[in-house]
Amino acid sequence: MNWDAFLFGASAALALVGAAFAVGLKNIFHNILGFALALIGVAGLFLTLGSDFLAIVLLLVYVGALGIAMVYAVMLSQPLDTPRAPRSLPKIAGAALLAAVVAMALWLVIRGAHFPPMEGVLEVTPEKMGRRLLSNYVLAFELISILLVIAMMGAVMVARKDRGGTGPAAPKAAP
Repeated sequence: MNWDAFLFGASAALALVGAAFAVGLKNIFHNILGFALALIGVAGLFLTLGSDFLAIVLLLVYVGALGIAMVYAVMLSQPLDTPRAPRSLPKIAGAALLAAVVAMALWLVIRGAHFPPMEGVLEVTPEKMGRRLLSNYVLAFELISILLVIAMMGAVMVARKDRGGTGPAAPKAAP
C-alpha cells in the first residue's frame, strides 16, 4: 500500500469527521473541538501535499489562536438558556449602517487596488513569505490582534451580569 495515499486519506477523513462534528453536535464547545479537529485534518492534507509551511501556519494560527479565542468567547458569554434583552431598532439600524459603510469602503479599496501582472511561475518560499508578512503586512497583523482583543472585551462585557455598575454583580444572599 502507498504510504502517502494512506496518510492523505486519513487526513481527509479526519477533516471530514471534524467538520461533521463542528456542524452536527449540539454542544457549542464540542462544535469548537470539531472545528479544531477539521483544521488538524486540513493541516495533514497540506503536509501530505508538500506544503509544510502552510500546515504549520494553519496549526499555529487557526487551531492555536483562533480555536483558543473561540473557547474563551464561549466561556465568557452568557448561557444559551438565559432570557435575552429585546433588541432596539436604533441599535440595529446603526449596526446595519456601519456594516454598509465598511462594505462600501472595502469594495472601493478592492476595486481601486492595482495588482501587478504575474510573470511565469510565482516562487513562494517560507523566507519570502516571512519577509513580506513582517514588512509589508505588519499593519494587518496588528489590526487583527486589536480586533481579537476587542472581541474578547466584548465577550467579557456580555458576560457581566451587572451592566450598570463597575464590577461583576455579587451573588444575592438567600433570605
